[in-house]
Amino acid sequence: MNPSHQAIHKMIIIWSFSFSIIVLYISVQIWQLSVLKKYRSNKTKHGKHENLPAISIWVACRNEEENLEECIDSLLGLNYPKEKIQILIGNDQSEDRTLEIAQSYEKEHSHIQVINIQDDESGLKAKARVMAQIDKHAVGEYYLITDADVRVKPDWILGLLSNMNDDTGVASGTTMVKGSGTDGWLQEIDWAYFMGLLNVISYSGVPATAVGNNMIVRKKAYWDTGGYSEIKFSITEDYKLYQKVCEKGWKWNNIMNTHVLAYSEKTNGGFNLLHQRKRWLSGGKELPWYWWLLFGVYGGFYFAIPILLASGGTYYSCVFGLWGIKFILQSLQINRIYGHIDEVKPSLFRHLVYEIYLFLITISTAIFFMLPLRTKWKDRTYNV
Repeated sequence: MNPSHQAIHKMIIIWSFSFSIIVLYISVQIWQLSVLKKYRSNKTKHGKHENLPAISIWVACRNEEENLEECIDSLLGLNYPKEKIQILIGNDQSEDRTLEIAQSYEKEHSHIQVINIQDDESGLKAKARVMAQIDKHAVGEYYLITDADVRVKPDWILGLLSNMNDDTGVASGTTMVKGSGTDGWLQEIDWAYFMGLLNVISYSGVPATAVGNNMIVRKKAYWDTGGYSEIKFSITEDYKLYQKVCEKGWKWNNIMNTHVLAYSEKTNGGFNLLHQRKRWLSGGKELPWYWWLLFGVYGGFYFAIPILLASGGTYYSCVFGLWGIKFILQSLQINRIYGHIDEVKPSLFRHLVYEIYLFLITISTAIFFMLPLRTKWKDRTYNV
């Protein structure tokens, strides 16, 4: 085979592979939409009766002076007997007014306890170390875990409890980003889309992962794992706990309805956003193969599109047609997700801008992930 024929042969292989990625992506989209249409979560609240279990709420915080008050205020507004709530705030060596704010609430509310996180020899870092020191103070039958930049709804506890069957060890609610500006609503749609994917996988009978700022763990299931002190450190500590609970034979649940909806602050700055995604991917190295297959298909789509467009005008109409089908399926999914959580659906304009955002952030994340840079998180760096 002469060099020109070899070059043509290689290009045909590349084009065929790229086209296959696009078709596979659209097939996955069709499957997701079909599951979302069938999706049903338990919207009933646990109910008000004397046998409600005691609850321990864990809040990890580091340098959260701008967010902590709103977080605690939302927890104080929970529709649940105050005498059955314990709020544990783990101050992870904050360098701002976080500790001062937390202690002011502790003085006014007897069910709030502030724990100053200390350096130790456990080998744990970041939020995993916070959880490992908080758990020794927890007295509830269920542990509800959130972050200091999150606000929960009044029925948050009741909503999570209503989805904890006798054999369920861990469950995760739905978190959305709320923030001002274009980057705020773009991250909102992005989080909603990801939350939908988690629920689709879980609803299909396959363990997904938990969201560490909106999850519930049964006390017995947690201690069956030995707790965070016995769990190998991972920068995505939420998935690690979820994985260990499932390995012990407990069932899981991912929930998508308005009662378990929580709101998180947006990530400020494109560089910080890339570090956040690098942390997720770095911590997700232990995820099952099907997750990485999904990541490959999702990321590959936005590399396949330019490759096919570069092939010439013959393919333009086909490529843009497939991209249009993908956009329609994606928009229908996102609207379905917003419907499940009773939020106002994005406008067509926002769907269009989000598609451009998704293209840029996917390409940027893939490149940034491969760069030999240490992961930054909460003003700290990690070799992961």
